[in-house]
Amino acid sequence: MYSEITVPPNAPMPQGYAFLPKGIAFKTLHCRKATREAKKPLYVVVDNKRTLGLRAPKSIISEIHKKEKETLTTRRAAVQKRDDSDISKTTAEIKAQFPKMPTTERDLVLKHGFKKHSRRVGRTGTLTLKAKVRLAVVAHIRHKHTDYEALLRAGMPREAARVTILESVDTVMRDWGCAQGHPQRSDGKKATKQKQVAKRKSPRKPSKVSEHEVIDDEGDSDYIP
Repeated sequence: MYSEITVPPNAPMPQGYAFLPKGIAFKTLHCRKATREAKKPLYVVVDNKRTLGLRAPKSIISEIHKKEKETLTTRRAAVQKRDDSDISKTTAEIKAQFPKMPTTERDLVLKHGFKKHSRRVGRTGTLTLKAKVRLAVVAHIRHKHTDYEALLRAGMPREAARVTILESVDTVMRDWGCAQGHPQRSDGKKATKQKQVAKRKSPRKPSKVSEHEVIDDEGDSDYIP
């Protein structure tokens, strides 16, 4: 009868079983499915709360390895087709929101903000494409067309730095054809209040921030406008 049993890596290997390392989603998924259909126990190998892989019947794992190789070309083609479709849709959305945006700038946004497995805003599944494009472009402008990174290196708090360069971001957005500009800039009262708060915040003592750290900062929460 099928069941999933958690075992440590030093547990004895059941007779007729073999180990399938974690790492290839296709193999893991089909190993689970085939073992379930065969109504055999599946052993999940865990070490200090970290899953290392699966123990399943040798015949099933052997078949999974074979199937993975046979379907690799087809699966890669399918992934490429989906990627091409995503890029096409994203490019169209960028052109719709920023019709005057230079092609070189658009390509940089696509390459960086929408890079696969980057966990950046362009790859999140919780936002609409319209929102992802706007946030990715704002982040690109912030880092490449303002003094934002220099302000961070000088010790200015992140939120204060964002308020300081808000007008610069808004200007570039409008130059690129975004009629409404930055949403916070459009809200006069909100923008004024943010500026007042930023002025009251004195910069921290300058700290050494490497280029690598600044780029990492962009890849996560820094995509929030």
